[in-house]
Amino acid sequence: MNIPYGLVLSGGKSTRMGKDKSLIAYHEGKPQRQYVFDLLSDCCENVFTSCRKEQEIPKQLNPLPDRYDFGGPINGILSAFALHPDKAWLVVAVDMPNITSRALQTLLSQRDPNRLATCFLHPLENAPEPLLTLWEPAAFPLLLENAQEGNISPRSFLRSPEVKHIAMEDPTLFENINYPHQLPPGL
Repeated sequence: MNIPYGLVLSGGKSTRMGKDKSLIAYHEGKPQRQYVFDLLSDCCENVFTSCRKEQEIPKQLNPLPDRYDFGGPINGILSAFALHPDKAWLVVAVDMPNITSRALQTLLSQRDPNRLATCFLHPLENAPEPLLTLWEPAAFPLLLENAQEGNISPRSFLRSPEVKHIAMEDPTLFENINYPHQLPPGL
């Protein structure tokens, strides 16, 4: 089983937050995109940062500009697969500050490379969590076909019986910080 590549999903416009979410420093003054990049670097063969074409991402974070015109995170996932279709991709959204190396190790240890993906089930929503998922190469053509047919929801795709779902009891792991009022004091 090959070691996956890592992908920091950082291509959103942060309109609800009013400032770039990837630059918020939740952990020891480190911008979130760097924090997630470093977490992924500890367990992935190579790591990239998904971004819009006009976004400025430091070279050391391996910027990977969107190649498609689909909205949402599917753009970054498909762009990663287009670059390396033979690799599995461990994908983490930049606006999930509670992600830990333990969560990534759980995904990796529970990985089933014979499925399309391995993901957590969000305990409060009883739904797959697409922004913290290990995608297998076999998912790429199906994801692309779905997107071309208008279904750009990775969560919808992950409901397939061909995806391995892992129970996770801690809902705070999946917390997305999208609005200023959600930020911890001082940020």
